[in-house]
Amino acid sequence: MRMDRGTNTPAFVAAALALIAAPACACDGTGTIVAANAALEELVGGAVAGRPLASLFCPRTGAAAAVEIRLSLSGERRWDALIEGAPQGRPVEVRGKPLPPDAGLAGATFVFGDVLTFGDGQAALRGRLLEQAAVVEHAPVGIAVTLPDLVKSCNPRMAAMLGYAPEELVGHHPSMVFAVHAQYEAFLAEAVVVLTGGDLFEKSEVPLRRRDGSTIWCRIRAKAVDMSAREAGTVWIVEDVSEARRALIEIQSIMTNATIGILFTHERTITRYNACFGTMFGYAPGEALGQSTRVLYADDTAFTETGRAAYGVLGLGGSFKTETQMVHRDGTPMWVNLIGYAVNRDELGTGTMIWMIEDRTGQKRAEESLRNALLENQAILDNAVLGIAVVENGRTLHCNRKMEELFGHGGGSIEGLAVRALYPDEAGWRAAHAQTAHDFAAGRVHMAEYELVRRDGRRFWARLSGRPFDMAERGGRSVWLIDDVTAQKEAADALRRARDELEVRVHERTAELQAEIVERRQAEARVHHMAYHDALTGLPNRALLAERLDRALSAARRDGLKLALLFIDLDRFKTINDSLGHATGDHLLKEVARRLCRVVRASDTVARLGGDEFVVLVPGVRVPEECGLVGDKIIDVLAAPVEFEGRTLHITPSIGICVYPDDGDDVASLMRMADAAMYHAKAAGRNNYQFYAEPMNAAAARHFDLETRLRGALMREEFALFYQPIVDTRDGRVHGLEVLLRWRHPEQGLVSPDDFIPILEENGLIVPVGEWVIRRACEQSVAWQRAGLPPLPLAVNLSARQFMHRGLIQSIRNIVDETGIAPGLLEFEITETALMQHGGQTLETLGQIYRMGIRLSIDDFGTGYSSLAYLKRFPVRKIKIDRAFVRDLETSSEDQAIVAAIMALAGSLGLAVVAEGVETEAQLAILRRHGCQYAQGYLFARPVESSAVPALLGGKDA
Repeated sequence: MRMDRGTNTPAFVAAALALIAAPACACDGTGTIVAANAALEELVGGAVAGRPLASLFCPRTGAAAAVEIRLSLSGERRWDALIEGAPQGRPVEVRGKPLPPDAGLAGATFVFGDVLTFGDGQAALRGRLLEQAAVVEHAPVGIAVTLPDLVKSCNPRMAAMLGYAPEELVGHHPSMVFAVHAQYEAFLAEAVVVLTGGDLFEKSEVPLRRRDGSTIWCRIRAKAVDMSAREAGTVWIVEDVSEARRALIEIQSIMTNATIGILFTHERTITRYNACFGTMFGYAPGEALGQSTRVLYADDTAFTETGRAAYGVLGLGGSFKTETQMVHRDGTPMWVNLIGYAVNRDELGTGTMIWMIEDRTGQKRAEESLRNALLENQAILDNAVLGIAVVENGRTLHCNRKMEELFGHGGGSIEGLAVRALYPDEAGWRAAHAQTAHDFAAGRVHMAEYELVRRDGRRFWARLSGRPFDMAERGGRSVWLIDDVTAQKEAADALRRARDELEVRVHERTAELQAEIVERRQAEARVHHMAYHDALTGLPNRALLAERLDRALSAARRDGLKLALLFIDLDRFKTINDSLGHATGDHLLKEVARRLCRVVRASDTVARLGGDEFVVLVPGVRVPEECGLVGDKIIDVLAAPVEFEGRTLHITPSIGICVYPDDGDDVASLMRMADAAMYHAKAAGRNNYQFYAEPMNAAAARHFDLETRLRGALMREEFALFYQPIVDTRDGRVHGLEVLLRWRHPEQGLVSPDDFIPILEENGLIVPVGEWVIRRACEQSVAWQRAGLPPLPLAVNLSARQFMHRGLIQSIRNIVDETGIAPGLLEFEITETALMQHGGQTLETLGQIYRMGIRLSIDDFGTGYSSLAYLKRFPVRKIKIDRAFVRDLETSSEDQAIVAAIMALAGSLGLAVVAEGVETEAQLAILRRHGCQYAQGYLFARPVESSAVPALLGGKDA
């Protein structure tokens, strides 16, 4: 931007910004907007003058944007950010540049690129921006980006760890989080050495200062954005390790003061031990480090067996506990309690293990003496054929082997077991306890049969006989004899179990039959629903519609009321379905179904006949005008765009309306009349509704006849090419010829292109017909040249469907090679709407055509939607002003302004301009005045057949 000293006012800045097509603004030295163009106000949804520029951005990128704005005052900057406006923000690219010194205003200009209009690649950038912003904002670790001596941005976790809000850190010096500046300088010097070498800087413990002055210990990792330029910035990852550091100190204290031996091993090699372990085994501090744990065992067998048992348990994720024999450093054996755990559960049995060791040598000797005494007593009890047990205070003190066999215990495991555990339930235990106490109190031996439970949970019947050791102390110890009498109970129990099993089986089979009945009914309901509903939308299908319409007709006849049938066809749905895929088409159909159901009454029926055809049945109509209201509602509800996979889809309906009994009195006739009215709505320009009228039958019949005849027209050679000259407005010479398709109907003669070309588009015949047009035009051009006519460029129209066809490029290449036409004499005209539909794919297709040497132009320019960003990237050399802007050029100042703007745009992009539909000398004069190079229309010549072209060229060149 250049400004003279005499025009260095904010008003002039605003006027200069208005000349920029992209959103743009200018700010003063404080970052406040002093001027902005209309494109920026449209982007953010309102006036922005006087607002801080940083306030336009989403909070998640606002802090970083504020830093970039300040840096833009002294040098050019470029960054990506999110503008407020969409639910998750709108991604833009921002370019900042300081105002020149002679501008008379200290500040900078900023230009915004809205990536939402740039196609799939930039839509992916928007997704990545949102994903990255979400990851950074919700990351569990602190993340910050710094420039030299400046915090550019940080996430909420970073600020929270240090006791600040993000905006209190952004834009400040990083040394504020260190206790003293010298500490920061030392840390930075250490980091710079690593970062400038392109490596990852990492430091496990760094003390930082919180806002309240307290210290936080952190693990810090950093990576330079550009290793060769420190000013490009550095990304820092900060993790709070204060708790981990405190826990490590506490663990060290435990190791030092523990009264049991603690040992760490890795792959059975000693890596660490405490002082108690060293004292227990006779090792000085550090002496045993690095040695195999084999030194703790008397021989290799003990070492191997203990390892196999321990690591077998540890490998399954459990803890290992055992009592084993180890040896002192001097070889003295010692008994120990050994407990092992895996430090890391992800490395079970192979990683680092921790062992706790307790010396039990003294206790072991005492236990051995007691065991010998018990074995002597046990030998006596083992000779008994009945179970014998000594009980005291509700627990079993001693028992013989038979007692263990009865209850499924082995190795003395029943000793010390509560007698309650031998009973299957609390009630049985309490009843036996009460009866025993009663007999003992009376001085009697207690004898009875009870149901008991074995260790594995199986129950059995036993006869118990018990008495106190001393009748004088009836609450003391008692001795019991137990005999298994289960066999005596089996006969009666077998009969009862058989009866119970039969009852259970009957109940289960009854439940199965009920489940089968329910499942069958559900299946029948699903089949019924599938037979009468559309699988995609869930709406009633043709069969259910016919049934409901028949019932509605009966009710209308009975009550003397009217009913209406609205036949809806989605305009250009096939183009969307073919170009964007069936997934997009299916989503659009389901959304249309949902919207239609929202705008009708509960008593109305919305049905889908198939494809893009829907029908709405409206019973109880009093006057036909009510149907018009329903049609308006449908058009309004479908006008809202549909968002799907980053695309904005637009769909419009053509609606045909017929009314019972005015237009028909049965299902078939009403459907036929509504269909005819729908085709009339399409002929009336689409996106409207039409009531059935009798002449529509003739129009529908003609449309059907045209479509039927068109399917064989190419084979019957009914198509012909006409040519209209494109002349130079300066000297009137013929510059080229536009190729126009005509159809000679065997009965109706020449059919208007407006009548048959839309049908070719709808049924897909435009692809083979379009290929025929290109081939026939090329053959005619070569024939003219052989006849001595000068070579002239031929402009051939490519339809949107033909342009997106996968075989287009190969077809063009084959035609050029086979006909021998010079590629430079062939020019393809494509409407701007077709170009804008598939941004990235369009560029690729245009590039391949352009590289063949074929010219490209944009047809009907100004009537569709164009992205200037794409337009400047398209390899086009010409644009054609649509006849809609030329028709009233003599009287319409608006059309003159549009033509002037198109000429200015074409001039700035280096494009030639052709004006279509020129019919008067006055129109030609205005076009010349605005610098239009070429024109075509009835003023020069009407379209003619190929045989008339030589005479036409001769007349123009004369």
